[in-house]
Amino acid sequence: MLHRYLVFFLLIFLTIPAFPQADLNFKQTAVDHLRKGQFIEAVENLNIAILKEPGLAELFYLRGYAKYSLDDFMGAEQDYTHSIDLSPYLADVFTNRAIVRSQMQNFTGAMEDFEKAMEMDSKNGEIWFYRARTNLYLKKNYSCLVDCNKAIQLKFPGEGVYILKASAEQEIKRFPEAIEDLGTAMKLNPKNGYIFTQRGMVWVDMERVDSAIIDFSRAVALDSANTYALFNRALAYLKIPDQQKALHDLNTVIRISPYNSYAYYNRAIVYIGLNQKHEAIHDFDIVSKLDPKNIISYYYRSKLKSELHDYQGALDDLNKTLDLLPDYTDAFYDRYEVKIKLKDQKGAMADYKRAKELTEKNHFNPDSLKAERKDYLKSLVKLSGDFEQMNTMNSKLQNQAVDIKLKPVFCLLVWKTDFDKVKLYDVYKKGHYFTNILTLTNQPGLISDSLLRAEIDCQTSQAGLPGSDPGALYKRAISWYFLRNYDRAISDLNETIAADSGFVEAWLSRANARYELIQVINTQDDYHREITIGKMLPKAPGPALSATLEHTYEAVIHDYDKALALDPGNAFSWYNRGYVNSRMGNYRAAVDDFSKAVALRSDFAEAWYNRGLLSILLNENHTGCTDLSRAGELGISDAYRVMKRYCYK
Repeated sequence: MLHRYLVFFLLIFLTIPAFPQADLNFKQTAVDHLRKGQFIEAVENLNIAILKEPGLAELFYLRGYAKYSLDDFMGAEQDYTHSIDLSPYLADVFTNRAIVRSQMQNFTGAMEDFEKAMEMDSKNGEIWFYRARTNLYLKKNYSCLVDCNKAIQLKFPGEGVYILKASAEQEIKRFPEAIEDLGTAMKLNPKNGYIFTQRGMVWVDMERVDSAIIDFSRAVALDSANTYALFNRALAYLKIPDQQKALHDLNTVIRISPYNSYAYYNRAIVYIGLNQKHEAIHDFDIVSKLDPKNIISYYYRSKLKSELHDYQGALDDLNKTLDLLPDYTDAFYDRYEVKIKLKDQKGAMADYKRAKELTEKNHFNPDSLKAERKDYLKSLVKLSGDFEQMNTMNSKLQNQAVDIKLKPVFCLLVWKTDFDKVKLYDVYKKGHYFTNILTLTNQPGLISDSLLRAEIDCQTSQAGLPGSDPGALYKRAISWYFLRNYDRAISDLNETIAADSGFVEAWLSRANARYELIQVINTQDDYHREITIGKMLPKAPGPALSATLEHTYEAVIHDYDKALALDPGNAFSWYNRGYVNSRMGNYRAAVDDFSKAVALRSDFAEAWYNRGLLSILLNENHTGCTDLSRAGELGISDAYRVMKRYCYK
C-alpha cells in the first residue's frame, strides 16, 4: 500500500524566492504568521495584500504555501500557477507546484514542473529530493534511488533523503541497504520517530517481528501520539499473535484519530478473532460510514450478521455489496444461502444461477478465483486513515474533527453589533427598501433579550399611532424573531406585508420565521436532521405537520420567491432559498441558488461552502473541493477540515 511508504516531510523553514520586494505591512504580517504555523491568519492577510497589489507574484506564492500547509492542494496549485503566470523565472515556485501536483496525483504535471525547475537550478538538491519522492509514489524505485543519490551528492540536508532512499530499497527487497540508510538517518536525527517506524516495517518484511516491535515501541516512546507507529505495532502484535496488545494499540489510535478507518477495520478483524461479533459489526458500521462505497465492510458484516441469525441485516449488506460490485461471485453464493434462510426460494435460485454463470465465465478453478476475488476486494478498499493527530489540542487545523453541516440562513438585524459578525448589503437607490444599508447575520446571540424586549415595548407604542408606517411593526417582528417567538413575529410580518406588499425585508424575514417555526414543529416530531455527506436525506415532511398553521416549506419558498421578484440582486435571498431547498432534498435547485448567490457576491464564503458540501453530496467532488478551497480562502476554517476528509484521497 502506498500509505506504508509515505514520507511525512514538511518544509521546516519557509524559504521565499527572490521576488521583487514589496513594502506591504500585510505581506510581512502574513510571513510572520507562516513562520509560526498560523496559516489561516496568513491567508487572511495575504488576501488583503493581493487586493492592494494583485500583480505581485510573491503574494500568490506565499498564499499557495499557506494553502498547501492546510492541505488545500487545489487552491495551492491555483495560487502557484498565478504566481508563475506573473513571474515564470523562479525554480522554487515550479518545485512547490510540482509537490502539490504530486499530492493531487497529477504526476505528469509534477514531472514537467520538476524538469523546468531543474533547467533553472540543476544544483538544487531539494528539487531532486522531491522528484525522488514523486518517483516513489509512482513505484519507480530505481529512479527514486538515482534522485536520492543526486540529492545527497548536492548535500541536501537532513535525514529525510535517507528515509526516502530506505523506502525505495525496501520496495525492491534490498533490506540490508534499507537498514543501513535508516542507520545513517538515525545518526543525523536520533529523535525522529519516523525513522524507527520505517525500520520497524523493514524488520517486519524480514520476518523479524520482535525487532520490529522494539523499533515501533521506540517511536512511541519518542511520541506517544504517533498513530503510525502504534498502528504498525498493532499489526506486528497480530503476527505473534498477541491480540490483546494489538487491541490496546488500535484503541489508542482510534482515541487519537477518530476518523482513521484503517484502525476500525483492523480492530474489527481482531474482534472477529476474539469471537466478539457484535463489536466487530460496530466497527464495520463505522468503516462504512467513513466510506459509504467500501465494499469489504458490507461483505464481512453480512457474514457476521448471518452467523448471528440476523438474516435480513445480512441480506441488506449483501445487496449493498452487489450494488457496488455486481459480478462478485462469492456474494451471490452467500446471498443464495441467506435467501434460503428467509424462505425466498425463487430469489435464492436466481442468485445460485447467477453465481454459477459467473463461475463458468472464469477460466480459473474456484479456489484460485476466490483468492483472486479477495485480493481484488482489498484493492478496492478506500480506507480514509490518515496517521496524523486528530485531537483538537495539538493537531493541525485540517486534521481536527468537524461537524459537517450547512452554514445556516442569514437574518436581518435592525441594531448595531460587532462589525466582524455581520454582512452588509448596499441597497442605496434600490426600490422597496426603507434603509440604505441592510445588516445581516447568521450568528445567534448577538442581541440581548433585555434589548429585544425594550425594542418590542418601544415599537408597540409606535405601531398603535394613527398613520404610523409599517416600519414599527417590522422592527417589532424582528425582535420577536430573535426571541424565538415565531408566531408573533409572523403575525407582525403579515400586517407589515398587508400594509406594504413591496416591503422586501418583510418577505425575507417572514420566510425565515416560517422556516424556524417549521423546525420547532418538526423537532417535536423528532425530525430535525442535518445534511450528511455520503447519505441522501429523504424529502422534508409535507404540509401535514403544519398545514393548520399555514406554514410549510412551500410557503417559505414562496416568500423567498417574492423577495427575489422585488430584488433579484439580493444574494442573501438566493442563499437562504438555497438552504431551504437543500433541507427539502431539492439539492440541484439548492446548488443553483447558491450559484446565484456567489455570482452576485463573489466573497460570499458561506455560499461557496454550502455549494461545496452539496456538490460532494452529489458525487461531484472536483467541483465541491474547488468551492471548499474558495470558502477556506474566504475565512471558513471548517472547509479545510472537510477537504481533509473528502478531497485528495
